[in-house]
Amino acid sequence: DLASPYRMSRAGGSPISVFIDGAYIRAVPGYQSRHFEIAMGRVVAKGRPPRQFAASPHVTTGKHDVVRAALRAQGWVPGSDVTVFSDGDVGLQGIVISATRQPITHILDWFHLSMRLRHIEQAWEGIRKVDNLNIYLWDVASHVPRLRHLLWSGYVREAQRAVKDMHYQLEQHARRQGASFKLKRFFELVSSLQTYLIQNKPSLVDYCRRYWSGQPISSCPAESAANSLVNARMNKKRQMRWSPIGAHRVLQVRAAVADGRLKQAKFALAA
Repeated sequence: DLASPYRMSRAGGSPISVFIDGAYIRAVPGYQSRHFEIAMGRVVAKGRPPRQFAASPHVTTGKHDVVRAALRAQGWVPGSDVTVFSDGDVGLQGIVISATRQPITHILDWFHLSMRLRHIEQAWEGIRKVDNLNIYLWDVASHVPRLRHLLWSGYVREAQRAVKDMHYQLEQHARRQGASFKLKRFFELVSSLQTYLIQNKPSLVDYCRRYWSGQPISSCPAESAANSLVNARMNKKRQMRWSPIGAHRVLQVRAAVADGRLKQAKFALAA
């Protein structure tokens, strides 16, 4: 069961990559909700310094307009290939599609997928020696150790079959009367992974091949943008409340400062 030729071909990458993520910040009193989501990330092109972007909702300049401006600044022209890295959020992908007005190649962030696998591995270690579960859940015992390798190496169909077998066998035990909380929790994690893989099947690639060929496999640049644009001022250190317009304006300035687009003389004022 080999990775499809289409997935294998995408190991070559494209000239422009968009790393995008979302974050929630506290809204001012009277806003329609307690928090609102901003989109931020980086546009990376070969031979150019990265371009950071961030945008709030419900402002004159839409999120897709901000992304399109960042793409154009990196030399993108309509029709050029764009590769997007995200955690699988359809809304984030939609922003880039609206910005480019063309199909994109989306690659699921390996870090988020790996964390889901890690939670399953840890949960299994906590219950596998209880009541001889290795005997009753032999499918689970055989598949858990190999799931990470299958997905890392691009064997998507085989990984999905393994998760399906695990889900079927766990369902019979986790829903019976008297099943332990840990077993039920483990079943929920496997069920969540099954749904996650189905929803993001077109975005799963041969991560091993991309990694060893020097291609990105994670949306870490977007996480880095979150730290420099959002967390330092809006979330972790100073949990102030923001209006979408005020947050949007501050984010544009901070992105320009982080990229070095503002002159040194204006740095103190902009920061």
